[in-house]
Amino acid sequence: MPFRNYFLFLLLFACSGLGAQADSLGEWRTLQSYRFGTYVTESENSIIYTTGKALFYLDKEDLSITRLAREDGLAEARVRLIRYHEPTETLIIVYENSVIDLLRNGRFSTLRQIDNFNFSGDKQIYDMFFGDDNIVYLAAGYGLSALSLEDETFMFTTFTGVRVEGTAIHDGFIYAATEEGVYRAQSQNVNLNDFGNWNLMGAEFGLPGDYESTAMNVYKNKLYFGVDKDVYRLDGSVATLFFDTDDTRDWRLQFLSVGPELLLAGYRCTDDNCNNRQLMLLTEEGVERRIFGECIINTNYVIEDETGRIWFGENEDTPRIRYLDDRNDGDCNEIEYSGPLNDDNYRLLHDGKALWVAPSVMDDNFSAQFNFGGAFRFENDEWAFYNRENNVVFRGPDGETGGDDDVAAIIDVHYDHVNDRHWFCSAFEGVVLWDEETETGTLFDETNSSLRLSPDAGPGRVRVTGAVTDEQGFTYFANGLSADGNFLSVRSPDGEWAALGGDCGVNEAILIEIDEAGYIWVAHSTNAGSGITVTDPMGTPLDPSDDRCRRITANNSELPNNNVRSITTDLDGNVWVGTSQGIALFECGDRVFDTEICTGRLPIVEADDFGGFLLETEEIRSITVDGGNRKWIGTSGGAYLLSSDGEEQLLFFDQGNSPLLDNIVRDIAINPTNGVVYFGTELGIISYREGVTSARETTFASELVIFPNPVEPAYSGPISINGLARDARIKITDLSGKLVDEGTATGGQYVWSGNDYNGRRVTTGVYLVFASSNGRFGLTNGNSEVGKIVFIR
Repeated sequence: MPFRNYFLFLLLFACSGLGAQADSLGEWRTLQSYRFGTYVTESENSIIYTTGKALFYLDKEDLSITRLAREDGLAEARVRLIRYHEPTETLIIVYENSVIDLLRNGRFSTLRQIDNFNFSGDKQIYDMFFGDDNIVYLAAGYGLSALSLEDETFMFTTFTGVRVEGTAIHDGFIYAATEEGVYRAQSQNVNLNDFGNWNLMGAEFGLPGDYESTAMNVYKNKLYFGVDKDVYRLDGSVATLFFDTDDTRDWRLQFLSVGPELLLAGYRCTDDNCNNRQLMLLTEEGVERRIFGECIINTNYVIEDETGRIWFGENEDTPRIRYLDDRNDGDCNEIEYSGPLNDDNYRLLHDGKALWVAPSVMDDNFSAQFNFGGAFRFENDEWAFYNRENNVVFRGPDGETGGDDDVAAIIDVHYDHVNDRHWFCSAFEGVVLWDEETETGTLFDETNSSLRLSPDAGPGRVRVTGAVTDEQGFTYFANGLSADGNFLSVRSPDGEWAALGGDCGVNEAILIEIDEAGYIWVAHSTNAGSGITVTDPMGTPLDPSDDRCRRITANNSELPNNNVRSITTDLDGNVWVGTSQGIALFECGDRVFDTEICTGRLPIVEADDFGGFLLETEEIRSITVDGGNRKWIGTSGGAYLLSSDGEEQLLFFDQGNSPLLDNIVRDIAINPTNGVVYFGTELGIISYREGVTSARETTFASELVIFPNPVEPAYSGPISINGLARDARIKITDLSGKLVDEGTATGGQYVWSGNDYNGRRVTTGVYLVFASSNGRFGLTNGNSEVGKIVFIR
């Protein structure tokens, strides 16, 4: 074989066993649900859905899925509707704020003109209509706009003073459907910007004197439009009743969709407590079929493809893709794709093997969302769900689903690393001890544990909002609103229980943390704020008689206020407390109960030559410590990465500068093995490969994990070295021993730019990594490790 190919073969052989190539540092990945689609359109080869937060394409033949999310270039995170324009092969994506993305030839063009209107009213876009010359007409809350897809400019905008819910071009006129009726104007030779040139269609067209119109479209060269809940057709200058709902219930015409053969009229019931939908399949002759209760559940929009299949766009609470394969008598088909059941999340946990999600959200009043989603697990790119639909432990005493005692509102998942088990905390029904290996569990509530009923949470409720485990394997539970004031319960490794905290004088419990000394920190956030209680079990967790309590508030400490939102203990044993107005740091160790010494402090950050208290204007929803003792902060305005002492801002992510799904970051979890950071936001979960892993104090993993390895010619990014001892010293040399880089690990990771000391990319060859926890690089030293990196240029 040629010399160069033989040399590359040797390099690849030398690299074997160093670990598979992994994803690049700095890579984002959404973990959103693709089990439903709120709006649907089609291209020549695909059925295209939006979940309201992302998009996906279904191949029309094999129904395989291709995803499109924020990290792929979507300008915004909340999608309202989508429509595919076949002549220009353009997917039009309209967001809730009326920003528009045009996606064609794999490239995005983002139009922000409507969002930037100097107009304080309703800017939302409700419908689109495709006219001639590749012009799309937009029906909006402010009126109408015409957008040229060829040069991506707006041709006119009409401010109507009334919301326009549908529009169409037909027979030389432009039409607008409004709550006042249908307006129209000549489409040519008229100043369409001036709404005074538009006329309301009334009795002279055979229409009622007072009516509203909510949808319109052109079908078989005729204009069809809603008149109240009926459908009319315009023949010349006469509007005639085409379809009469003939139903006493209060139906609202949601849409008129045109397919190759059918006009599809979608209705929603608006009577009190009525959420029914119905779909009328209409032809030029009239009604062909009514679909009610089958396939159509919470439908927003429907299309007919060229084969006659009917595809439904449905709300998020209908986690299936549904379609009819025959418009006349076909069965309702359901497609289920992988992903979380939905995008709800409140607290996240990574146990080193899997990401766990507690999906029940607590609102600003600390009331939990009442749902039965259970707990989610993400491992090896697969999602699993544990709830009453697939596991008996989540069902009531009778073992049947649907009872009042079914386990609802899982708001926290805790991993007991001592006893290797998980706990699912319910805001209503106690706590589930989960055996991951057998996928079975045991429910603990007021009947079989020291957990107390929480009457203020509702009759029969047992409110558990979090759990922590000490180094002896005792697990403590926050039992908020307990009937007798014992806001804590503890379970021993042997299964004994005891109630604690009854003498502390407070009863709320929203979150719980344990510090290095074994003290239990509980936040009592209410609307007014109640600060923190620290409890000392005094080495006898099951005996509350010798426990100590200390109340920490803004009056007796440096807490910015009493509205505590998050607590965590870092690798140095310091306790970081996040409030609705910044962070307080308690560096007290085992002297927490010394009220004169342990008052905390407000960390100061230097920025632009001015010092200020750390994130003092931010609501600190979560604080997570990575393997380098750095602090990841989730706030209501984005996510921050701070240095270990909090005095330097290393990274900041929000929707404006990153693919972060939403600026409200509820929780952050970190995979200690590979350093992937997971952000739980209001719109779902997204991960970021930052790469700092957890580390042992003085020893290394069994082998260093280096990626990418080999470094291919097309790759120009950094190289990550993991499996290091904490703060290990690193030297990288070529095979001749020439030093090309050196430094200190962050946590269990070191990142090399791939450049030498002169800033030049290194050449093809094998490079040696020498890592030591004590500065000595002897190969026989037990605290040292050697790795290899192959570069191919």
